[in-house]
Amino acid sequence: MIGVLGASGAVGRTVAALLDDHEVRRGSRSGGTDAYDPDALAAFCTGCRVVVNCAGPSHRLGDRVARAAFAAGADYVDAAGDDPLHDLLTRSGTAGRTAIVSAGMLPGLSGLLPRLLAEPGTAARLDVFTGGRDRLTPAAAEDVLLSGGYGEALAAWRGGVRVSRALSPAEEVELPYFPERVNLHPYLTTEAERVARRLGVGESRWYTVTSRERVLALAQGSAADLERAAALELAGRTPYYVMLFQGSDAQGGIRTLALRTTDTSALTAAVAAHAARTVLAGGPGPGTHYAADVLDPAAVLSAIAPVAQAELSTTVAPLDPHAPPIEEGEL
Repeated sequence: MIGVLGASGAVGRTVAALLDDHEVRRGSRSGGTDAYDPDALAAFCTGCRVVVNCAGPSHRLGDRVARAAFAAGADYVDAAGDDPLHDLLTRSGTAGRTAIVSAGMLPGLSGLLPRLLAEPGTAARLDVFTGGRDRLTPAAAEDVLLSGGYGEALAAWRGGVRVSRALSPAEEVELPYFPERVNLHPYLTTEAERVARRLGVGESRWYTVTSRERVLALAQGSAADLERAAALELAGRTPYYVMLFQGSDAQGGIRTLALRTTDTSALTAAVAAHAARTVLAGGPGPGTHYAADVLDPAAVLSAIAPVAQAELSTTVAPLDPHAPPIEEGEL
């Protein structure tokens, strides 16, 4: 039995469908399972081998779903749940069970895919660009606004440490794989720092990619404003989301990995479902783990293939977000 909490939402509904070769118990507030009701949550987790949490907002739920899963003798997978949840579970323990957190797109894939570009100790530099025009649920919008505690704007990774105010935003930038000019906002997340340490990268720059509409909504500081801005962005347009990674080695070799999707919820769900299957298969063992640390990147690429297109290539020039844009007709 696999319990999928938040099964009426965009991510949870897809996770349940991807795991339908198992017996799946679907839980949602509308279906009588309220994640904030201890009794209802305990009843939902009882009898489950794994509980996959797709409910949100993550910062409000904390570790309550994980605790209920452990008490019922179940392992746990969270499609979100970044540093705060990992810290809570690490401090209090998992009662001998397995927990995989950040098993989604970002965080999750964003920390996992750089492992395909370089072996630890071989990468001199890593640049990452993630964003696009995508839909946002109310819970996701709230988590986005509260993600400021998980990183630092304008910071970069250099020489083994975070360097504050090392970078600046850029507007109207042309990047490969993005279908339009975009705005770039340097933001070094705690996940980015973990990636840099794991790979031994000398320098790393991470950028959030947005349109002007979403920048204005973020400035308002309201989840409702951000959700509306995301909807307006898509008026008459096809949604897209790009995750672009470029790694450079000490000899000047450059490799680029681009991942593109039109459905970020389905992409997040594919990662979470793969993490649940990994737990059922016996790995990675008791304790609390970040998905990016314990999932196999090649296996995850195969799992997400139905909803995302990936391209791994060798390139000849590094990406430069501050290069002047090329005007149409200019050579």
